[in-house]
Amino acid sequence: MRLRHDDGTLVHLAYNAGVHPAEDLENLIAHLTRYAVPVRKRLGVERMGIGLWLSPSVADHLTADRIELVRLRRSLEERGLEVVSLNGTGGRNQEVPGPDWAKPERYRYTMALAKILAFLLPDDVRFGSISTIPIGWRRDWPADLHSIATRRLERLARELRGIYSVTGKTIRVGFEPWPGCVLETTEQALERVCGIDSEHLGVCLDACHLACGAEEPGAALKGLAEAGAPVVKLGHVHSHTGETPSSTGAVLHDTLTAMLSGAVSGSAHIEVETHNLSVPGRAKGPGALVSVLADELAWARTNLTSLGLQLAA
Repeated sequence: MRLRHDDGTLVHLAYNAGVHPAEDLENLIAHLTRYAVPVRKRLGVERMGIGLWLSPSVADHLTADRIELVRLRRSLEERGLEVVSLNGTGGRNQEVPGPDWAKPERYRYTMALAKILAFLLPDDVRFGSISTIPIGWRRDWPADLHSIATRRLERLARELRGIYSVTGKTIRVGFEPWPGCVLETTEQALERVCGIDSEHLGVCLDACHLACGAEEPGAALKGLAEAGAPVVKLGHVHSHTGETPSSTGAVLHDTLTAMLSGAVSGSAHIEVETHNLSVPGRAKGPGALVSVLADELAWARTNLTSLGLQLAA
């Protein structure tokens, strides 16, 4: 869904479609029909955002066959769906991180996603976002791998600038800090990643991660503001229905307030996390998941409109 702030800033709200991953294009389109379209209709909107997860095999297929890429874009448009963000964290299975940034496979996969996203972006949207892993696991990260990963990120930044020069679309890759990884904090992400290219490389903030106290939200946002680094995407936003109330809503509020006030730069992409959503035990079939997804998006929409945002056409 698109929402607009009174200063004109466009905010994109989507759900992470990795909840129903597909290993080929046929199944991907089938999932969009079975789940995404009913969710959009349940929400009563003409257009809804989807944060696609594309397996490496699907990404390779789409970059090798332009006709198939056109087919995917048309399939999205026909169903009232749009893509401004891709989930680039997974390997062959969305739940598995896949290769780290010292391996060439990670670079090739991310670049394939960047080219695909530049083509899928709606004509009136200039920015696309891709979330990726926080470099790699710290326990498997000897010092000599750091320079290898840095060179890959420098090459990534050059190629993303090349995409902009050809398409006019800015594709940003966001690294999500996570405990136990090379990038555990926003400060580490700023030091290791954003200094390479703060226009195309930034941070993907995890609302639940911040809400649970892994980082102090105010300090994280202040550091981003001072560095001029973009929040590429705000993810893992959901209502925790049936769980102990958390401060996720407060983090969503604070982060969006910082972005919309201009204190923190970014493309205002918000993604409802879905891989750990609980579907009622007695509920079965696609309808149960559709209901949960619609409820989560409705919750996020309510929180955003409480900030003064209005639904945009």
